[in-house]
Amino acid sequence: MSNEREIPDHSGGFGEDCRIVVVKKFFFESQAHLYAARLKEAGIPNFISNANMMTALPLIEGGGIGLHVREADLPDAARIIARLDYQAQNPDPAGESFHDAGHDEIAFQKALSEGNQTHARRIAFWLVAAIILLLILRAFLRAAGLVENRLDAF
Repeated sequence: MSNEREIPDHSGGFGEDCRIVVVKKFFFESQAHLYAARLKEAGIPNFISNANMMTALPLIEGGGIGLHVREADLPDAARIIARLDYQAQNPDPAGESFHDAGHDEIAFQKALSEGNQTHARRIAFWLVAAIILLLILRAFLRAAGLVENRLDAF
């Protein structure tokens, strides 16, 4: 965490007398927005800076997208960010399971999966069939002498 004063890109809603600090820096704008949303959900006003610069110059060392909060909110923001960092490093395997899905939901997902595979198989079958038919047509046209090898259209 940096306590250095930085000039923010946008600080609407912050008073002129409060000190603004960078609570975390990011490489990806989407991740910065996720963290900002969690802080906002907790009632901590914040803003993101330098998002456009990181899009143009993505190789800045240490990340260039800053998440800014008031200095008074820094301890609470740091706790929330530490928890988010921990969750990002240690995902909950139970949170990614489908154990709570009902039979109808499982059947629906299974039907979707089988439907996609069946559709892809049909397309592949007709594509192979069309290629084989074109090769047979070319062989007949050559045998009939209607198409010369050097003028072969196929």
